[in-house]
Amino acid sequence: MVEDRPMRRIVVRALTCSADIITFLKGTLRIHAEELQPGEPVEFAFDASRFPFAIAIFESLLAGVGMKLLSTREEDGMRLFKVEKL
Repeated sequence: MVEDRPMRRIVVRALTCSADIITFLKGTLRIHAEELQPGEPVEFAFDASRFPFAIAIFESLLAGVGMKLLSTREEDGMRLFKVEKL
C-alpha cells in the first residue's frame, strides 16, 4: 500500500539585502534537492514580485541541482512550481 501524503510546499523568501539573488536561489534549491528522494515531488512558492525571472531561468537552476520543473501556476501573488527530483 502506497502512503498518500500531501505534497510539501517550500516557501522561498527573498533576501532583504543586496546579495546576488541567483546565487541565493542556487544555494536554496541545492539544499532542498539534497533532502528529496528521486521521483519525490515538491512545490516551491516564490513571491512573484521579488522573483520576476523567466521560467527558463528557474528551469536551468532546477536542472543544475538535479530537479525537473513539472508545472507552474500563479496564485495570490505567488509563483508556484511543482518540481521533482531526478
